[in-house]
Amino acid sequence: MKIKTIILLTFLIIILSITASCLWKINYNHEQNLIKVSEKKIIEAVKKCYNQDKCTESKITITQLINLNYLTKKEINPKTKTYYKTD
Repeated sequence: MKIKTIILLTFLIIILSITASCLWKINYNHEQNLIKVSEKKIIEAVKKCYNQDKCTESKITITQLINLNYLTKKEINPKTKTYYKTD
């Protein structure tokens, strides 16, 4: 092989490895942010329920929040694409 070919292949490998690692990190951060948003919705609903004295138990479920109209629907875990447990 010629020197130019080796240099070009090395350059392409470096560029591809940097691109792959950046894309992985972007995707990972995006998934983490989606989970944070979903969990914050539930936490805000619980805080609002406690502040309005409708939730007095130490343990409250998502089903109770939906029944009391603090959550309008079941929340979905964005990472696993399944509903959070309601019990």
